[in-house]
Amino acid sequence: MRHRRNTQNLSRFSSYFKATINSLAQSVIIHQRIVTTKVRAKLARRLVDRIITLGKDVDSLAARRRAFSFLNSHSLVHKLFSEIAPMFAQKNGGYTRIIPYKRRRGDNAELVILELSVVKDAPKEKARAPKADEAAAEKQAEKREAPKREHKEHKEKEAKKPSKKMLGGIGKMFKSERDSL
Repeated sequence: MRHRRNTQNLSRFSSYFKATINSLAQSVIIHQRIVTTKVRAKLARRLVDRIITLGKDVDSLAARRRAFSFLNSHSLVHKLFSEIAPMFAQKNGGYTRIIPYKRRRGDNAELVILELSVVKDAPKEKARAPKADEAAAEKQAEKREAPKREHKEHKEKEAKKPSKKMLGGIGKMFKSERDSL
Protein backbone atom coordinates (compact mmCIF):
# COMPACT_ATOMS: atom_id res chain seq x y z
CA MET A 1 0.00 0.00 0.00
CA ARG A 2 1.15 3.50 -0.68
CA HIS A 3 -0.55 5.29 2.18
CA ARG A 4 0.90 8.73 2.98
CA ARG A 5 3.66 8.53 0.40
CA ASN A 6 3.51 11.99 -1.11
CA THR A 7 6.87 12.30 -2.82
CA GLN A 8 7.54 11.80 -6.50
CA ASN A 9 10.49 9.78 -7.70
CA LEU A 10 10.10 10.23 -11.49
CA SER A 11 10.39 6.43 -11.88
CA ARG A 12 14.08 6.55 -10.94
CA PHE A 13 16.32 5.23 -8.22
CA SER A 14 16.91 7.74 -5.45
CA SER A 15 20.40 8.66 -6.65
CA TYR A 16 19.19 9.21 -10.24
CA PHE A 17 16.24 11.21 -8.96
CA LYS A 18 18.49 13.50 -6.92
CA ALA A 19 20.86 13.91 -9.87
CA THR A 20 17.96 14.85 -12.16
CA ILE A 21 16.60 17.47 -9.79
CA ASN A 22 20.08 18.89 -9.08
CA SER A 23 20.75 19.11 -12.82
CA LEU A 24 17.51 21.01 -13.39
CA ALA A 25 18.38 23.40 -10.57
CA GLN A 26 21.82 23.99 -12.09
CA SER A 27 20.23 24.75 -15.47
CA VAL A 28 17.85 27.27 -13.90
CA ILE A 29 20.77 29.04 -12.18
CA ILE A 30 22.77 29.12 -15.43
CA HIS A 31 20.07 30.02 -17.97
CA GLN A 32 17.41 31.55 -15.67
CA ARG A 33 14.76 29.81 -17.81
CA ILE A 34 14.33 26.17 -18.88
CA VAL A 35 11.69 24.09 -20.63
CA THR A 36 10.83 20.82 -18.91
CA THR A 37 7.86 18.68 -17.97
CA LYS A 38 5.34 19.87 -15.41
CA VAL A 39 6.20 17.25 -12.76
CA ARG A 40 9.94 17.87 -13.03
CA ALA A 41 9.40 21.62 -12.86
CA LYS A 42 7.33 21.34 -9.69
CA LEU A 43 10.02 19.23 -8.04
CA ALA A 44 12.90 21.41 -9.21
CA ARG A 45 11.12 24.57 -8.10
CA ARG A 46 11.33 23.46 -4.45
CA LEU A 47 15.08 23.00 -4.67
CA VAL A 48 15.71 26.23 -6.59
CA ASP A 49 13.71 28.24 -4.04
CA ARG A 50 15.65 26.63 -1.20
CA ILE A 51 19.00 27.37 -2.88
CA ILE A 52 18.10 31.02 -3.53
CA THR A 53 17.04 31.39 0.09
CA LEU A 54 20.46 30.01 1.10
CA GLY A 55 22.16 32.62 -1.07
CA LYS A 56 19.94 35.40 0.21
CA ASP A 57 20.12 34.95 3.98
CA VAL A 58 23.78 35.03 4.97
CA ASP A 59 26.86 34.87 2.78
CA SER A 60 28.75 32.46 5.01
CA LEU A 61 31.09 29.60 4.28
CA ALA A 62 28.53 27.10 5.58
CA ALA A 63 25.82 28.47 3.26
CA ARG A 64 28.20 28.34 0.30
CA ARG A 65 29.09 24.72 1.11
CA ARG A 66 25.42 23.74 1.37
CA ALA A 67 24.73 25.39 -1.99
CA PHE A 68 27.76 23.62 -3.47
CA SER A 69 26.32 20.27 -2.35
CA PHE A 70 23.39 20.88 -4.72
CA LEU A 71 25.07 22.80 -7.54
CA ASN A 72 28.44 20.94 -7.67
CA SER A 73 30.18 23.91 -9.25
CA HIS A 74 32.11 26.74 -7.65
CA SER A 75 31.28 29.11 -10.50
CA LEU A 76 27.54 28.45 -10.05
CA VAL A 77 27.80 29.05 -6.30
CA HIS A 78 29.58 32.33 -7.00
CA LYS A 79 26.90 33.32 -9.53
CA LEU A 80 24.17 32.43 -7.03
CA PHE A 81 25.63 34.52 -4.21
CA SER A 82 26.84 37.48 -6.32
CA GLU A 83 24.17 37.88 -9.04
CA ILE A 84 20.99 35.91 -8.43
CA ALA A 85 20.43 36.19 -4.67
CA PRO A 86 20.79 40.02 -4.63
CA MET A 87 18.00 40.25 -7.24
CA PHE A 88 15.63 38.71 -4.69
CA ALA A 89 16.84 40.65 -1.62
CA GLN A 90 13.47 42.41 -1.17
CA LYS A 91 11.36 39.36 -1.98
CA ASN A 92 10.14 36.74 0.50
CA GLY A 93 9.59 33.57 -1.51
CA GLY A 94 8.14 33.09 -4.98
CA TYR A 95 11.51 33.15 -6.68
CA THR A 96 10.40 30.96 -9.57
CA ARG A 97 7.32 30.66 -11.75
CA ILE A 98 5.92 27.89 -13.91
CA ILE A 99 4.31 28.92 -17.19
CA PRO A 100 2.41 26.35 -19.31
CA TYR A 101 4.10 25.97 -22.68
CA LYS A 102 2.81 23.17 -24.93
CA ARG A 103 2.52 19.41 -25.17
CA ARG A 104 5.47 17.32 -26.30
CA ARG A 105 4.91 15.69 -29.67
CA GLY A 106 6.12 12.16 -28.95
CA ASP A 107 4.35 11.32 -25.70
CA ASN A 108 1.97 14.27 -25.23
CA ALA A 109 3.66 15.23 -21.96
CA GLU A 110 2.79 18.66 -20.66
CA LEU A 111 5.77 20.99 -21.07
CA VAL A 112 6.22 24.13 -19.00
CA ILE A 113 8.72 26.94 -18.69
CA LEU A 114 10.42 27.12 -15.30
CA GLU A 115 11.99 30.52 -14.87
CA LEU A 116 13.16 32.91 -12.21
CA SER A 117 10.49 35.51 -11.45
CA VAL A 118 13.07 38.29 -11.78
CA VAL A 119 15.13 37.70 -14.91
CA LYS A 120 18.39 39.56 -15.43
CA ASP A 121 18.81 40.71 -19.02
CA ALA A 122 21.73 39.20 -20.90
CA PRO A 123 24.41 41.72 -21.88
CA LYS A 124 24.26 42.72 -25.52
CA GLU A 125 27.23 42.07 -27.78
CA LYS A 126 29.68 44.93 -28.15
CA ALA A 127 29.99 46.54 -31.55
CA ARG A 128 33.12 45.63 -33.45
CA ALA A 129 35.82 48.16 -34.09
CA PRO A 130 35.24 49.96 -37.40
CA LYS A 131 38.82 49.31 -38.54
CA ALA A 132 38.32 45.57 -38.41
CA ASP A 133 35.11 45.87 -40.44
CA GLU A 134 36.83 47.99 -43.09
CA ALA A 135 39.69 45.51 -43.43
CA ALA A 136 37.25 42.61 -43.83
CA ALA A 137 35.25 44.55 -46.44
CA GLU A 138 38.44 45.26 -48.45
CA LYS A 139 39.40 41.59 -48.49
CA GLN A 140 35.97 40.59 -49.72
CA ALA A 141 36.13 43.25 -52.47
CA GLU A 142 39.51 41.88 -53.64
CA LYS A 143 38.10 38.36 -53.83
CA ARG A 144 35.16 39.53 -55.93
CA GLU A 145 37.37 41.45 -58.36
CA ALA A 146 39.83 38.62 -59.02
CA PRO A 147 38.59 36.61 -62.03
CA LYS A 148 38.34 32.89 -61.60
CA ARG A 149 40.66 30.86 -63.78
CA GLU A 150 39.30 27.75 -65.37
CA HIS A 151 41.57 25.14 -66.78
CA LYS A 152 41.11 23.97 -70.36
CA GLU A 153 41.40 20.34 -69.26
CA HIS A 154 38.48 20.73 -66.87
CA LYS A 155 36.27 22.17 -69.62
CA GLU A 156 37.16 19.29 -71.96
CA LYS A 157 36.24 16.69 -69.31
CA GLU A 158 32.86 18.32 -68.79
CA ALA A 159 32.20 18.22 -72.54
CA LYS A 160 32.99 14.48 -72.75
CA LYS A 161 30.62 13.44 -69.95
CA PRO A 162 27.50 11.60 -71.12
CA SER A 163 24.12 13.10 -70.35
CA LYS A 164 22.59 12.10 -67.05
CA LYS A 165 19.32 11.01 -68.62
CA MET A 166 19.29 7.39 -69.60
CA LEU A 167 18.66 7.06 -73.33
CA GLY A 168 17.35 10.57 -73.69
CA GLY A 169 14.80 10.39 -70.90
CA ILE A 170 13.16 7.05 -71.52
CA GLY A 171 12.05 6.97 -67.88
CA LYS A 172 9.26 9.43 -68.67
CA MET A 173 7.44 6.73 -70.62
CA PHE A 174 7.12 4.51 -67.54
CA LYS A 175 5.58 7.11 -65.25
CA SER A 176 2.20 6.06 -63.95
CA GLU A 177 -0.79 8.36 -63.60
CA ARG A 178 -0.57 8.57 -59.81
CA ASP A 179 3.00 9.90 -60.03
CA SER A 180 1.95 12.76 -62.27
CA LEU A 181 -0.78 13.99 -59.95
